[in-house]
Amino acid sequence: MNKRKKKTGLLFLLLCTVLLTACSGSEEEAEVMMEKETELHTTLELPYDEPLPEDYCGTLTTWGWDETYFKMMSEAFQEHYPNVEFKFVKIQNKNVVQRYETELIMGGELPDLAWAIVDTRGEAFELDMWEALEQEPYCFQLADVYEYIHPHMVNANGNVCGIEQSLSPAGLAYRRDLAKKYLGTDEPEELEKLLPDWETFMEKGKEVYNKSNGQVCMWAGIGDVRQFLQEQVELPWVQNQMIDVEAVFGRTLRLICSFRDEHISDDLVAWTPAWYAALQENSHIFLPCATWSVKSIEYNDLDGRKKGRWGLMGVPEGNVSWGGTAMGITKMCKDKRLAWEFLKFATLSTEGAEILNSMGLMTAAKRPYEVKPELKSYKSGWFGEQDIGVYYMDKIIPNIKTRALTAEDGVIFERLGLLSNVLDADRNMTADEALNTLRSELRREFPDLTVQ
Repeated sequence: MNKRKKKTGLLFLLLCTVLLTACSGSEEEAEVMMEKETELHTTLELPYDEPLPEDYCGTLTTWGWDETYFKMMSEAFQEHYPNVEFKFVKIQNKNVVQRYETELIMGGELPDLAWAIVDTRGEAFELDMWEALEQEPYCFQLADVYEYIHPHMVNANGNVCGIEQSLSPAGLAYRRDLAKKYLGTDEPEELEKLLPDWETFMEKGKEVYNKSNGQVCMWAGIGDVRQFLQEQVELPWVQNQMIDVEAVFGRTLRLICSFRDEHISDDLVAWTPAWYAALQENSHIFLPCATWSVKSIEYNDLDGRKKGRWGLMGVPEGNVSWGGTAMGITKMCKDKRLAWEFLKFATLSTEGAEILNSMGLMTAAKRPYEVKPELKSYKSGWFGEQDIGVYYMDKIIPNIKTRALTAEDGVIFERLGLLSNVLDADRNMTADEALNTLRSELRREFPDLTVQ
């Protein structure tokens, strides 16, 4: 009997111990949960227009193609917020829309910060994945960045889906020695007066070709001039479910065929080894040149730095925006407050502008240039004493033409590039034949649109 009582007492004590331990564990877990909830609640309440605490912890993921850019920006950000981590996944920009679509369809994971290159941005921004940055809690204002890129930062509903990582104004780079020899001057302002429109440019090109006994052309290939011509037309490529091929692309294709037939352009295909090699030869005067493409000259014209033989000027009939990547916050982002802090730092802050300037790039934000006017300045040894940064900002940007983007732009852009290559290879193809080919291709690609 006593043994039973002892056993019962021991069991009772053991049960009490277990219950007390369980209760203690539950209390500890509850305290941890409450701390996490408090921390999350505090994070959500952090004002979006003030800096984060320096000890803020978090992780941001992104998919992109310019690893150097992101590395420099993220490391500079970590100097202010050392407890923040970044995960960068490198992808090809031509595949980005398909990658986003796949993840959305499969219910997969999107990055916290998403990128969109301008060629396919119209399609990317129509995906239901972007935070509207003009709305609360972000309250971004388009007026804070240069006006010409406003159409490139919004979707069809007018929502700001991303902020431009840097400006991409494009002018004409030219060989000073060849311009002086064949056009009589190597000063940018004088060349702009000499070549006010494409018809005049063509006439001068004929003179250059004849004077050089067929050794020098104005352009390396028709693909180069196409970059300008197609962007100088300010009409959207698709309007009211219709593509008016003649209105939008007629003059472009007729001009590049004339440039080809009159030897204004050589027959090199852009971005090929032969095209790059030609940058250090004496066969072509002009080259399309955005801020980011200055590096193509620096990497490939091996003697150019010592001679400072390049110049920068405006484009006949108006400058263009060529290229560019926007960065936005996805709806799946796990820490939107941190993402906004980094996005502001990279695209709108003076420190971010300084990092871009060190790479030969320019912030899209206006205020950094007001705080530090010297951020406009950028010199390259290949361009001698000319301050090409100031020239881009003060001469090129004020005369830029832009158009609204559409979801079909990426496919159309690709077809125009392929057609340029065909025109180079088949020099008997006429402009009218090229236009009809383009119509057929676009009808096949977009059966629900009217193509005329």
